[in-house]
Amino acid sequence: MLAFLVLLATLATGEATVQSDGADGADGAVAPIAPLAPAAPDPRDASDAPIAPIAPIAPIAPLNTPLDEPVVRHPYLYTTLETALAIAVGAVWYLRHGSDERWGRAMEWQSWRRKLFTTDEITFDGDHFNTNAAGHPLDGTAYYQIARGNGLGPGASFVSSFLASMFWEYFVEIPENPSLNDLILTPTAGAIIGEATYRLGRYFSQSGSGAWRCGGALLFAPVATLNEKPLCRPRPSVLPRARLGLAIGVNRAIFNGETSRDEFVFALGSEVVSHRAYERPGSGSVAVWPGQWTSLYGDGRFGPMRIDGVWFHANTVWGGRYDRRYVSVGDETDVPSGRPTRGWGTMLGLGSAFDYRLRDLPQVHDRIGSLGIGGPVFELAARRDISFRLTLSAQYAFAVIGSIAYRDGYRSVIGQDIKTSLRYSGYYYGHGLVSAATTSLDLGPIGFTGAARGAWYWSIDEGDPAQSSIDRAVTLRDSRLYLSGAMWTRPAVGAFRFGIGVEYVRRASHMLDTSVYGTELDLLATTAVGF
Repeated sequence: MLAFLVLLATLATGEATVQSDGADGADGAVAPIAPLAPAAPDPRDASDAPIAPIAPIAPIAPLNTPLDEPVVRHPYLYTTLETALAIAVGAVWYLRHGSDERWGRAMEWQSWRRKLFTTDEITFDGDHFNTNAAGHPLDGTAYYQIARGNGLGPGASFVSSFLASMFWEYFVEIPENPSLNDLILTPTAGAIIGEATYRLGRYFSQSGSGAWRCGGALLFAPVATLNEKPLCRPRPSVLPRARLGLAIGVNRAIFNGETSRDEFVFALGSEVVSHRAYERPGSGSVAVWPGQWTSLYGDGRFGPMRIDGVWFHANTVWGGRYDRRYVSVGDETDVPSGRPTRGWGTMLGLGSAFDYRLRDLPQVHDRIGSLGIGGPVFELAARRDISFRLTLSAQYAFAVIGSIAYRDGYRSVIGQDIKTSLRYSGYYYGHGLVSAATTSLDLGPIGFTGAARGAWYWSIDEGDPAQSSIDRAVTLRDSRLYLSGAMWTRPAVGAFRFGIGVEYVRRASHMLDTSVYGTELDLLATTAVGF
């Protein structure tokens, strides 16, 4: 997370060639600027010809319109066909081992009747941790991107992803019970990641036609990009506000105040705000629509010939209100201008987040796949002689948690029937609360950033595929706390930042009478660049 703090300082903002305050309507749309009337002839002009009228200024096309969505003649048809193709490819992989006696039992009418007309067969599965925490969110991202790339909106794309997941659970994995965790993670995490990647891909597509921008568009929004003719269309008059960054550095990690190791750090991050009024001159309150605030972040820690840690984060705001009061620098009015702005703005909305964390500790792995289903998101941004930004969020979460306490105290449950996922793979399904707060202060040549993230999970003790045979209810709970701060500086010119930071991590894991606590202290030096 330290590299993320330095990345926040690397801004690459897409400015509008023509801007407007957008305060005339609740939806942020801007009315066309009326053409000026023809000028009257000047009696001092020696010529008798009238002065030609000034051409009207072209209106600004608002974002979140067909400007940033591909136009497909039959979007629902193509979404259905392409989703079916994706499911068919997955089915071939699933059936690679052929059938066994479970298929015969699953094809009986009694089994189908229970599966289709009751909820008795819906359970949590015991698949591999990464299958559930990473594989199914990626499947959902593919389903969502297919729908979004064919011109469907966020709501319709989520429904398409949910239906695809339902079809997979009921009609592809026939010999298995429908998996409740898959039905939650696949469409919901897929929508969060899918919308964030889609918005980033559309930003690359709209911002120019260079090879690396086309590559970014194809990587993050492949279906939408391929549906455009020609590929990677020219930059429009208004671009989203985007913060894009890359950071590399070195880290000294100290575990429990005893064991230490040195790591190489590589991180990428992006924040894309597609709302056309964001930090632009004007005042008023406007609606925030799904996907207009998104972010993506990836952080990797590497040792000699090994991966020491991975953190992937995606965040999407689904709706809210944005209030602002900005004016152009050097012009204390609301007249549109292409100059930088000063003022303040706040956003209050409903958002979701997905996190995948893997950390190699001295004795065990810390593994968590966490889905922040929904909760409040707040942002305050202010800019005058200095720039300040604060974000707060909290969500109810569903998670797949690797239990550190179980790895330490598994001997106490040997020979007993416990949760299937815990017994065979060392993880459990839980729910709880995740929250985050980040702040940044830009003083010009130097700046400061800070972040606090917390997660608290409690085990879900029902819905196991072998629930009726469990003879000991193993209740678990885990918590994680991440506190970090960084200071960065910039050279006289350029988009580079040089930063140092510190992060403190506290881990607590509980199972029955076993409790395990651990700490981690990270000392990081990094170089980041915005692009």
